[in-house]
Amino acid sequence: MGVLSATTMRNEEIENKKYNDILQQIFTIPLDEEKYLVYAPLKGIAFIGNTSLVNSIFEHCSRLGTCTPTSNNPSDVPSVGVKDELNFLQKLDFFQPAPLPVDEYEQKGVQYDAVILFLTNQCNLRCSYCYASSGEHQTQQMPWDLAKASIDFVMREVVRNHSPIMTLGFHGGGEPTLNWDVLTRATDYAHSLEKKNNIQLQVTGAFNGYWPEKVLHYIIKNFTELSLSFDGMPSVQNSQRPAINKKDSFPRVAKTLHTLDQVQFPYGIRMTVTNDSVCDLAENISFICENFKPKKIQVEPAFNVGRAKKNKSTITDLDIFVDQFIRGFKEAEKHQITLFYSGARLDALTQRFCLAACRALVVTPDGDITTCFETYSREHPLSQHFIVGSYRGNRQFFIEEEKLRHHFSRTIESIPHCEGCFCKWHCAGDCAIKTFSEETIDGFHSTERCFVNQELIKFFLLNKIKENGGLIWANKYLISSLPKEKIR
Repeated sequence: MGVLSATTMRNEEIENKKYNDILQQIFTIPLDEEKYLVYAPLKGIAFIGNTSLVNSIFEHCSRLGTCTPTSNNPSDVPSVGVKDELNFLQKLDFFQPAPLPVDEYEQKGVQYDAVILFLTNQCNLRCSYCYASSGEHQTQQMPWDLAKASIDFVMREVVRNHSPIMTLGFHGGGEPTLNWDVLTRATDYAHSLEKKNNIQLQVTGAFNGYWPEKVLHYIIKNFTELSLSFDGMPSVQNSQRPAINKKDSFPRVAKTLHTLDQVQFPYGIRMTVTNDSVCDLAENISFICENFKPKKIQVEPAFNVGRAKKNKSTITDLDIFVDQFIRGFKEAEKHQITLFYSGARLDALTQRFCLAACRALVVTPDGDITTCFETYSREHPLSQHFIVGSYRGNRQFFIEEEKLRHHFSRTIESIPHCEGCFCKWHCAGDCAIKTFSEETIDGFHSTERCFVNQELIKFFLLNKIKENGGLIWANKYLISSLPKEKIR
């Protein structure tokens, strides 16, 4: 018996690691009994192959992982046609493992260049699915001294890190404009610091658009962009998002949108879909596209918390949501409007779903610092897991570094149930607060959103392949001129 040298053994270890890395980066998704969607997300390569091609790909990967051939059986040798296809994929570096997405937290740590203020927990609407049950809790209003201290804190970080841009945003469990004095003072103050420190200021936020004229005019003059919650046709908007006095909200919000369109102010729309409105989703998207001019439309199913849980607003048949979203996507494309859903981000390759806490100091009305935009206050049932600090007065913020590090320990590589999923580097385990579980070892679990994420990513991939001639989508390569017989 021969003796393997240390060099040979080391080479085998390297080749076997390469083989394992390749296998972890190539996914096959069944389309029918004979066809598969083959996808290498880190390479941005996807194509449709038959069973013979899929088997040959994994046999080829197996041969790459050994120093000697894995089989001498002639039946295991790829046919001439498949050999051509494998050679073609080889030219695209398909069989070379790709580096994992760069992790901004590991690379830079926490570097604040945004401050997000939750100004109030009050609202002039009573949305049927509100995650914060806005207006039902004891009133919380952020005081001016807290807003100013938050802006100053982030501005110091921006100057220290030589960041060219600072963002001031408004969000939270209520309508920010209901704390009007602090909103305007914070905006005006941030603009004064913009000139003083020679940085570019972006002012944005999430609002309901149910505004009087003075609010609309101030925001157009002083903000750079907006996200507005709006659910579509009058019947749906009025039903899901009624005003506090039970009046219809559609006329006033539509007037806001039309005014923004007239002055060409950049904004996006955030639609929430309930069990009552899911069958009309495509029609609602079409209505928005035909009547308004948002840059983007974000569509999200109602999450089972707050009033959505109380009113049983969550969608019971997600197949309908997926089908309606796809129909709406095609309609939005005709109007050159980007339609998206947060769990299916084909253009994103990341190890983390959300980097908000890495870049943004997010402050609640009571001065708590949270790592999640949905943790509106300590009233949230999971607040103890996402609040990582607080304002101590006298311009001093205290952040629990160990708790913050624990928050950032959640990467896609640390979530066992995501290991074999082809969406893993797109959704990165999905939104932490929506997948949190106190009953699992790692603190998270798969949810019904996994189905939506997978079905929509599959649709986006097939759509990319179709747009590219029906053969293959390779994000980094020009494929349109390749012979049609190469991938079958």
